[in-house]
Amino acid sequence: MKIRRNGFTLIETLLVLTIFLVMSFASTILLQPVNTLLEKQLFFSQLKSDFLYAQQYAISRQEEVTIHIMPEANYYYIRSRFNGPMLIERHYSPGVKVRESPMNYFQFTANGNTNKFGSLYVEIDDRLYRMTMLIGRGRFYVVEE
Repeated sequence: MKIRRNGFTLIETLLVLTIFLVMSFASTILLQPVNTLLEKQLFFSQLKSDFLYAQQYAISRQEEVTIHIMPEANYYYIRSRFNGPMLIERHYSPGVKVRESPMNYFQFTANGNTNKFGSLYVEIDDRLYRMTMLIGRGRFYVVEE
């Protein structure tokens, strides 16, 4: 009687699993900068679009819209008037650190202008970004420091 052995040995299986684990571990290390870049892009694009929405809402409804950024809780909210209905409430990643500043609370007036101007500083992966609100027209931009 002839014995057939068609399976893999234990050493061959362990070798394949080791190679798989090394490749998986290497890919997570190599993809970390991409993850940080996507996190930054997502945060700023969402924040910009929410600010533009708040500005357009203020203009179209002819009422003040309040924006309050709460860095200790990693979220911000936008509401109509000071105690009006909540328009947007967003939580953002704990990897995004918004620094305390006077710009953590401001309003868009009925004509679309802001009641404050200045800079809001955001730190993502040890890089500092400055979001500046300009005087008049309620425009803003983001630059890396």
